[in-house]
Amino acid sequence: MKLAGLKSIENAHDESVWAAAWVPATESRPALLLTGSLDETVKLWMPDELVLQQNNTGHCLGVVAVAAHPSGIIAASASLDSFVRVFDVDTNATIATLEAPPSEVWQMQFDPKVRLL
Repeated sequence: MKLAGLKSIENAHDESVWAAAWVPATESRPALLLTGSLDETVKLWMPDELVLQQNNTGHCLGVVAVAAHPSGIIAASASLDSFVRVFDVDTNATIATLEAPPSEVWQMQFDPKVRLL
């Protein structure tokens, strides 16, 4: 089987993309594509046209994991800097920052049964 990309964008990140996740649609916006890269950024994209919606900075080393809550309201990124940043998808406001032992967070996922207030 041969796979072909539907769309691509040159220089979407300055370094390799190590993580990607879908952010579910909300009542006020469509679904988004969330990407994390070794360039220390997390980006949110409109998936149909691959238009950059938001560029999130704040990590000191490459981002290795991203996840979105099923509500589409919050998301999180984990980096080689040992921090997990939980943020509001629409405003980019940091909700929480968690510190882990060095090189301990490589994947994460929100519990789909937990409802946000």
